[in-house]
Amino acid sequence: MTVGATEPGDGDGVLYLKARNGDREAFAELVRRNQRRLWLVCRQYVGPDEADAAAQETFLKAWRRLDRFDGRSAFSTWLTRIAINTCLDELRRRRRQVATTAGEDEDREPAVERVADGAADPERRAIQRQAVARLRHAVEALPERQREIFRLRFFAELELEEIARALGVHVGTVKRHLHRAVHRIRRELEVAR
Repeated sequence: MTVGATEPGDGDGVLYLKARNGDREAFAELVRRNQRRLWLVCRQYVGPDEADAAAQETFLKAWRRLDRFDGRSAFSTWLTRIAINTCLDELRRRRRQVATTAGEDEDREPAVERVADGAADPERRAIQRQAVARLRHAVEALPERQREIFRLRFFAELELEEIARALGVHVGTVKRHLHRAVHRIRRELEVAR
């Protein structure tokens, strides 16, 4: 493992080495440092109700596979890739299950539809819900890769370089897809006005 490949100054490389040698406290610190980021990533794939479980599963997989981390990327990038794969596995598992009734599907409120401002009057909340529904529709209409990159950037709050490393693509590819996604969403929202 090349410890120098971890992010400069983040200390994950030293903690990783300790964790790999069985130091549970070092791994607990790695979890603490990366918990919020992974929860945000998982939330974008499986929703807020399942994000905790997906993040927990990610950390379990990472603990079991510490010997597989080769140091070519930052430890946080490796964790993010495990989180994405864990969520995609969960989504595939869901698709294989027996189809649920339409009423059950309608009960699930996507994360993007929740509006934080609970103090707004009913008219304002209705306007907010409509705006959020238009945004959700525009995001869902994006091609798969653009949608994934858009969500990782704006909902999971990852930096462009982190997205590139997590998806195994160049930063320029991330920028191109993100640029196209933003312009496409902007056009969709302008038409909806």
